[in-house]
Amino acid sequence: MIVNDVTTDAWLRALQDVDVNLEQAKQACVNHYTGPDAGRQFTVAHVVALVTVDNRSNLNAIEADVRSAKARGLIEKSWPSRNLLPPDIRDALFTLREFERRAATDRLALDEGDGVPADVGTVGRSL
Repeated sequence: MIVNDVTTDAWLRALQDVDVNLEQAKQACVNHYTGPDAGRQFTVAHVVALVTVDNRSNLNAIEADVRSAKARGLIEKSWPSRNLLPPDIRDALFTLREFERRAATDRLALDEGDGVPADVGTVGRSL
C-alpha cells in the first residue's frame, strides 16, 4: 500500500464515524500484524472490525449487551435488540458484569479452598 495524501484522507473519512481513538487504532494495528491476518494487506476495514469488537459496538456484542441489560432490568423489554445501549447503561452493565466476575472469582477461590482468587479475565471490555 502506498501512503500518501489520498490514502490518508480516505482512511480519515472511513474512520470518521467510528468510535475509535488513537490508542485503539494503534492496538488494532498491532493486533493485525501479530494475528492470523499478518500476511494480508492492512486495511481500514481491519481497524473498524478490531475496534468494534474491543468497544462492543459490533452487532453480536450489541445484541448480547441488550439481552444482558434487559435481564438485569437496566432497560425496558421493548428496547430494540440491535440498538446500541446509551453510554450510562453501557457503563452500568459493565460495572455489574465486573462485580459479578469478581464475585465469581471469590467463590472459585473459596471452593478451591486456597483462599486465593482465581483470575477469570475481564468481561465486556478492558479495564
